[in-house]
Amino acid sequence: MNQAGMIASVIAIAACLVLALRNPEMRTMGAGKAVRLAAIWAAIIIGLVLVIQFSGFRIEP
Repeated sequence: MNQAGMIASVIAIAACLVLALRNPEMRTMGAGKAVRLAAIWAAIIIGLVLVIQFSGFRIEP
């Protein structure tokens, strides 16, 4: 993945987390639980990226 694609992916992931945290149900559950859920999702996404990187899986046009 080139540098521009990686930057776009990071921005997209951050935007998804912001949208999820703006949900009214997230506001009522408290900051601690919201941070915990965001950390879990970040770990899942980072784990998937690492698996894809180390497996050598590439999508060629």
